[in-house]
Formats: sequence, structure tokens, C-alpha cells
Amino acid sequence: MEIGWHLSAPSGAFSMPDPQIAVLQFNPVHGAVSENRARSVALLAKAAAAGANIAVLPECAITGYVFDSVGQLMPLAETLQGKTVAAWSDAARTHNLWVIGGLIEEHEDVLYNAAVVISPDGACRRYRKLHLWNFERDLYDPGGSMLLVDTPWGKVGLAICYDLWFPELMRAMALAGATLVVLPTNWAGNPRHRDPFDAHGLPMGCHMAIAAACANEITIAVADRTGAEGDLSFLGSSCIVGPDGRFRAGPASRDEDAILLAPWVDPAATRSVGQSHLASRRSDIYNVSVLPGSSAPREDI
Repeated sequence: MEIGWHLSAPSGAFSMPDPQIAVLQFNPVHGAVSENRARSVALLAKAAAAGANIAVLPECAITGYVFDSVGQLMPLAETLQGKTVAAWSDAARTHNLWVIGGLIEEHEDVLYNAAVVISPDGACRRYRKLHLWNFERDLYDPGGSMLLVDTPWGKVGLAICYDLWFPELMRAMALAGATLVVLPTNWAGNPRHRDPFDAHGLPMGCHMAIAAACANEITIAVADRTGAEGDLSFLGSSCIVGPDGRFRAGPASRDEDAILLAPWVDPAATRSVGQSHLASRRSDIYNVSVLPGSSAPREDI
């Protein structure tokens, strides 16, 4: 198990001690729900022991990712009252930890690629992936709203994997007050590309995280998985990127379990003097609003 330690934010960045974010990378066993659940709980305990205040698990962390049909997936899906949310809630209370993790949600016979955020008192909020990738559209209904959650350190926005490819969502969450966006992820190689890693050893997802973090002055925490399912090979490379667009932790290995730890950085601590990207927007020229159905206020993007 690899644990990455990285520089703390400058003192005074938050009124409370700088919160530590952990991204937890592992290879879920396809269809082995009980085994994956137990493994995720063990990883949460290790993250807490390493000093984490917030821990992020991958997308579809309990079931695996590649399924041929709704019928194949339905027996593995859970409601928010199911065993996985209960286990993660127990871990959150036991370790005084904010837990974010991806799971397949069943609600009224409809499936969603979802993530939950659970506070240390066990309260649970749910986000459903807005932008479904490839075969996901045959399995799931898309979500209908953004989710931002208040924590003692500020607002956290939730997104899942392919959501990162849509700058409108990242900008909307930043304008709604999020200074951290967490992404349970299953980055996989594009079958049309022989090598999904560039000359620097980075997958495209890392570049997307860097761009979104820097452009919106937010910290982005990505928890990916490893391994392979069907024709897909997963890319690992979990990372935490600060609001200056620099890696604070990672990228992790392509194929090994990892716990990476880094601080949630106050954007003001990394901003050039007198310069804010968000404050420099020309909303007198362009005017794109937060979509209806969002819980966030309508503001110019």
C-alpha cells in the first residue's frame, strides 16, 4: 500500500486546521459486492489512520463497471438504505471521516451511476452522474441536478468521471461556492488509441483535472481504479490537483493500490496577487446560466 504525503497549505488558509483529503485507488472485483464493500471499509480505516478528514473511493466501487444489461446489473444495485451506505456511514462515524464513494443506485426499478457523500454523523447525500459515457446510456438514467455539500471547511461539489469533461459543470460548481470537487472515477483507455498515456505518462483525465482546477481556482480530487474488465483497461493515476493547477498528490501508479493524501487548499493561498480567474470573467460579453434543476443559484458562468 502506497501512502503519499505532500505539502500542507500555508497557515491561516482556513479558520480550522487544513483538512486532509485522501483518494483511495484499488481494483474492485467484478460482481463481488461483499468483498468489495469490506475492502472499501478497510481502506477508509487506513485513510483515517493516515490523517484524512475526507476520503474518496472510486466510481462503481462495490460492483465493478462493465455490464452487458440492466438485468445483469440490477441484482447488484442498492438503495440508499442498503448495506453499502450503512457500512460507509459506520466508517464515517467510527473514524470521524467524510466519506465519498461511487455505487450503483436502484430507485423504483431505475438504475443510476451514483455517488454518496456521508458526514461523520452518518448523514448521507446522493449525486447521480449527469453525463453518461458510452454503454452507460444503456444501463442508467442520467441525474437531474448538481450537488454541493457544506462541510466545516467549505462547500464540496460532487461529480463522477466523465462529468469532468464538461467545463460548464466545473464552472457552475465553482460559482456556487465549491472550492473542492471530488470525483469517483473509472478512467479507461480509448480503444482507438494504442496508448492512453502521453509522453509524460499522464492520461487525458489528469490534464482535464489540471485545467478545471486552475481555471476555476478549486481543488480537484480524483479517485480512480485499476485492473481490467471486458475490453476496458483502467488507468489508475488517481490524483489531487490544487487551485493553481499543480499536483498536490499523485498521479498514483497505473496498476497498484494507493492512498494519496493532500490538503484542501484555500484558493487565496495560491492566487497571484491581485489576480482571480473567476473575478476576471467578462459576463457582460458571455452569459451562460446554471441549468434548471440545480440546487445552486443561477449565476453567469
